Amino acid sequence: MRRALLYIMILIGAVMAVLIMLLRLLPLINWPATRKPGQMESKLADYVTSEWVRRHAAKQTNPINPTPENLKAGQGDFEEHCATCHGLDGSGENRFEADFYPPVAKLTDDDAQNWSDGELYFIISNGIPMTGMPGFSRNHDSKEIWGMILWVRHLAQLNPAEKAALESRAHMSVEQHQKMMEESHPGEVQPSSPKPGAESEHH
Repeated sequence: MRRALLYIMILIGAVMAVLIMLLRLLPLINWPATRKPGQMESKLADYVTSEWVRRHAAKQTNPINPTPENLKAGQGDFEEHCATCHGLDGSGENRFEADFYPPVAKLTDDDAQNWSDGELYFIISNGIPMTGMPGFSRNHDSKEIWGMILWVRHLAQLNPAEKAALESRAHMSVEQHQKMMEESHPGEVQPSSPKPGAESEHH
């Protein structure tokens, strides 16, 4: 019994020593938002996030049908609350011309589209801590969130005319933003080339 207790105390001591060492070493690592994370770091972060979402998200499907009216409403809410970071077309090209760590999700990719409706609802409602993804459940009702999900699904199926319209609007928004910056900082702002998906809506 004493020997078993001794082993447990040694194990606890070893675990504490490892934790203390990690707390001392982690601040020494370079963690800027401009750095591309390593493969192991990315896999670990993706695993933890995916498991957290899948374990807590409800198994439900979108109760709102993708009618033209519902899609239009979902597009409006998406462009008001999401497009600043994710781009009008879901490309992940943010209007800030800034680096995010981890990078802003490209909503038209399989990685985003493979989430179930319930998982997307959980992500939008709660956000994802320490990623820049905010939660919307406190200030937005479920109909708005489901509408945004409708539009996120639709972004992966845009027809050529819809893509052209969004690209045109994004280009105009970038020019408007550039003009505003030039007016507020005369002689200081250099013209920048527009990026597809960037726009001037605010959270």
